[in-house]
Amino acid sequence: MKHHRSFLIEHRAFAIGYCRSGKADGSPPSWLSALLAVFLLPLPVPAHDSPEHVVEMLTARMEVVGERPDLLWRRATEHRALRDLSAAARDLKRALKINSRFLPALTDLSRVRLAQGHRRRALWTINRAFAFVHDEPDRSPLRMLRAEVYVESGELEKALLECDRALRHAEGTPLDWYLTRSQIQCRLGRFNDAVAGLQAGYELTGSAVLEVECIDAMLDAGRFNEALKRIEPILADSRWQASWLVRRARARLAAGEISDAHADLLAAIGELNQRLNGARPDPTLLTDRGLARALLGDAAPARRDLNEAKKLGADAETVRRLEMAIAALR
Repeated sequence: MKHHRSFLIEHRAFAIGYCRSGKADGSPPSWLSALLAVFLLPLPVPAHDSPEHVVEMLTARMEVVGERPDLLWRRATEHRALRDLSAAARDLKRALKINSRFLPALTDLSRVRLAQGHRRRALWTINRAFAFVHDEPDRSPLRMLRAEVYVESGELEKALLECDRALRHAEGTPLDWYLTRSQIQCRLGRFNDAVAGLQAGYELTGSAVLEVECIDAMLDAGRFNEALKRIEPILADSRWQASWLVRRARARLAAGEISDAHADLLAAIGELNQRLNGARPDPTLLTDRGLARALLGDAAPARRDLNEAKKLGADAETVRRLEMAIAALR
């Protein structure tokens, strides 16, 4: 169920772009008929079916009606869920051979090529999509994908420009876009810009996720008193306090309140030790514990937590602050 729900969310904006670009045969569709062509296919796919079963059903369907861009695209989505990127790329290329303007296939092919490590091809593919979308609100999702390619290429300034332009014309309030931009700003050392952007997003959405990221960016920016005022009420109301104790400790260390900061860090480690007793620990809890240990000056156990979190799939942003804290101990 979750897989198919995320599939619909991920491709909503690109489906709208396809609606405006034309049918598979090149004739201009009505908005409704194009939307039906993308999402209400003749083949019903029950939400509980596994990706393998959906691939089989889509393959059987194409044996009857022939290959169609929408069916190939949907099968490619299932191949991606199975981490079979080569099969996904083949289906997407075949979809584009039938209809070179099929926007969902273009955007997904860019994602697949990026996942395969082919950054230049990924950029070339997403740039092709821009030729078929002219309204800035509809270009916003394409800009965020292009920003992702630039990030992978290390071109952070270009990535930030794309994020800014995407958010300026975004329809709705895409939380993940605010987070992506703030991560790029932090990597560039523009912590105050990250605070401003996250605060604006929080005021628009009321999202607790954006509030947490905003507080973290305040700490990164050295705005400790401001951060502390927001940490205290959240800490008092939290059942699980470890991550907030670590944040408060960062502010207290900056203020020279060493004993209080160490008490917070030891309390955080005690809670995290209780929560990290499963067979497969949560990598974010490991990074929290590693950060607490690093702030106490315990480099070796902090490094062990970092390595374990990476083995469990923690991404670069999740471990960024821990890596910086460990580096500061050298």
